[in-house]
Amino acid sequence: MNTLLKPVLSAVWSTDAQGTCITSHENPAGLMPAMKGVSLSAWLRLAQADDDARIARQLTAALELMTPFHLEVPIACLDGTTRRVIVSGLPDGQAGASHLQYSGFILDITSQRKALEDALRTAAEYRLLIENSTDLIAHCDANGKYVSISPSYSKMIGWSAEEMTGRAVVDFLHPDDRASATEALLHIFNGGVLPDVVEVHKQHRDGHYITLGTKACGVSDPSTGKNIGAVLISRDITRDKEKIRQLEKLATFDPLTGLPNRAWINDQVGFMLAQSDDLAYTTLLFIDLNGFKAVNDSMGHAAGDVLLQQVSERLQSCMRPGDSVARLGGDEFVVAAKCRDREAASAIASRLIESLDTPFSVNGMEVRIGAAIGISLAQCGTDSVKMLFETADIAMYQAKARRDGSYQFFEPSMLPLRH
Repeated sequence: MNTLLKPVLSAVWSTDAQGTCITSHENPAGLMPAMKGVSLSAWLRLAQADDDARIARQLTAALELMTPFHLEVPIACLDGTTRRVIVSGLPDGQAGASHLQYSGFILDITSQRKALEDALRTAAEYRLLIENSTDLIAHCDANGKYVSISPSYSKMIGWSAEEMTGRAVVDFLHPDDRASATEALLHIFNGGVLPDVVEVHKQHRDGHYITLGTKACGVSDPSTGKNIGAVLISRDITRDKEKIRQLEKLATFDPLTGLPNRAWINDQVGFMLAQSDDLAYTTLLFIDLNGFKAVNDSMGHAAGDVLLQQVSERLQSCMRPGDSVARLGGDEFVVAAKCRDREAASAIASRLIESLDTPFSVNGMEVRIGAAIGISLAQCGTDSVKMLFETADIAMYQAKARRDGSYQFFEPSMLPLRH
């Protein structure tokens, strides 16, 4: 499947009393099989990219019962791509309307689906259960009041259709969301388009709030073109947001020690170097443990992990407000700090070495290790993050070569000569 799908596909449609599509406003035009002039069932047979008969049965059942429908369908587009779309429809609620009269819209969710699938591949333990999420479908009038809601509303938020119909959409939102939601609805009622999903917090009948991602699309009277309300499709994203937060934490924190990892400290040092109004030096202290390999080899990796956790606690206890410590991997750690001069950087290094010289207790045994520390300083605009790490690393190896558990500042003379 072609994954470079631009622009996003959307459409608003309506059918007449015979079930034939009489309006279809597509964006962009000519990308999907034409809807106008055919029934929904006929269009589905033409457009559907697979042979899953369940989708057709669901549509038929909804039309026969005159109920809202919300179908996820793979469609074959005329540019050769296959897209996953949501096809949603609401029956015409006006008196005397045919059971085949519907209005609705099509929303391209290909990119959202791909993003979720990518997250699943990179973090299987945090599976995003999109298949089990509950979607909410509602229709509001041009005054922002609910005209109809899907049964899933009652299942998810506890309010019955009778309790919600006739009340303003914003009545069920958190007070902090009401002003922005009102503005968004007015934008749609005035003919505007909201291309992005809006995040809102909807109140459950028992009082707590559920985080929803809502897509809103205006509905117009086919005969006059006047806006008559909006269709709102919402999805519970509470668990998705929590999973994203967990994935973000995994991406920036070391799971063994709980310290920030290389990616996080790189960003932090970059931020520190960019502070042009700060005359203090951005200081990087590159820490390599002495004697850790011997502990790992003699006592086992589990003991080594316990020691690394204790080391991380010791290092954190040495930090001043604003200082940061991270684990790069193995037995290498980094401290990033702002220092007015070398004396201040030396004070930090001395505290770190002193804290690591104190014996550790691992599985009831006393363990002694030490550390070699390389220090590099830079002011705004003088060094890159990469160079600051490289020079601190060079200084650390100089300190390690002395085998005395000390620290070493980087000096330009340490760089190898270039011919």
